[in-house]
Amino acid sequence: MGRRAPGQVSDAAAGVGDAEQAARRLTGLARRRQGLARALPLLGMAAVVALVLAGCGGAQPYSTLSPKTSKADDIQNLYRIIFWAATVVFIGVQAAIVYIILRFRRRNEDRPEQIHGNRRLELAWTIIPAVVLLVIFIPTAQVIYNHASAEENADFSVDVYGKQWWWEIQYPNIPGSKEGPDEHLTTANEIHIPQGADVVFNMRSNNVIHSFWVPQLSGKKDIIPGHDNKLQFKADTPGEYFGECAEFCGAAHAWMRFRVIVEPKPVFDAWVAAWHQPPPVPDANPTTADVNDTPPAFGVCLVCHRVSGTNAQIAQQGINANVESIGAGPNLTMFGCRHTIGAGILENTPENLKTWLEHTDQVKEGVYMPNYYKAGQIKDQQVAELVDYLGKLKPAGGCPPEQPFGGGTPVAGS
Repeated sequence: MGRRAPGQVSDAAAGVGDAEQAARRLTGLARRRQGLARALPLLGMAAVVALVLAGCGGAQPYSTLSPKTSKADDIQNLYRIIFWAATVVFIGVQAAIVYIILRFRRRNEDRPEQIHGNRRLELAWTIIPAVVLLVIFIPTAQVIYNHASAEENADFSVDVYGKQWWWEIQYPNIPGSKEGPDEHLTTANEIHIPQGADVVFNMRSNNVIHSFWVPQLSGKKDIIPGHDNKLQFKADTPGEYFGECAEFCGAAHAWMRFRVIVEPKPVFDAWVAAWHQPPPVPDANPTTADVNDTPPAFGVCLVCHRVSGTNAQIAQQGINANVESIGAGPNLTMFGCRHTIGAGILENTPENLKTWLEHTDQVKEGVYMPNYYKAGQIKDQQVAELVDYLGKLKPAGGCPPEQPFGGGTPVAGS
């Protein structure tokens, strides 16, 4: 056989090398396309999820995405800025990861070029996060200072005491009854405020840390023992707004709910006037409304619960009440007009009230209210008497009329 000339051998080798390189380029291109085909759906899904999250939640009572006050609007605007900034960063980072994986994937055993000390790159990934943080920090600082100054100018005060596990509500500028002008109007778990009032909540606790949160009206504010914290907003849209404790505070934390009821000024005034009408007590002394004329079974309630307009006034209230709520239960004035039982657990109906009295510790695990029925101190007959009496704890003229709300999210029996 004849031998090939050296030039012919090198030309053949070069042709083979070119063919192999071309094949590798085609293979690499196919892999990049395949990688992009896999990555693009993931990026598309991320964008869709971002859009869905940004647009949903408007109809949910616990959603921050349907604000009803200017303060909640400010918080929502900050959320939008942070959300979209985070979305841009997320998509940018994922796109960069996909590009780097495809562009700089391992091809051989050679050590890749190092970028340590590259000033341009190091300046870029230092300046970009700083700009993102400034975009978030500046409007956040403005909102914080504006809200703090608004707390000092509010003209309507409500005192809120975080208990385990319910909320005591006092109106320091409204007397609790005509007979006791020194006593503040005190209720529990349902906060009535007049529409358009610039309200400041003075929040205190003598037990553990709680957190007062009404998503549609304002942000969260912790209630810390030993500190007097304030929360302010102005609610212009009538409605019932749901709130809850947003800081784990013990066994029944999840059942520490409340409502803020924003109503027109005449409706609110009617509610206040109703408090100044003693509850009708059959055959009772109309002057003293003596609790001795109430069902005997109510005697077990007197140590922990007050009723304005009667002489049931020995139960503890306020910041100096027992830390574990022993002897310091909710004020029962106008109990028959309330929406719920047990800080929002049950709708206030005779059937649910009977269930509450007979199975207190099962309905609300960890509750400090003793189960007198289980202990045998009250029987079926006494439970029936208490259900009837508590249901009649209404003003002499009946419950004040309620506004047919249209702006809030009224939900009955939750």
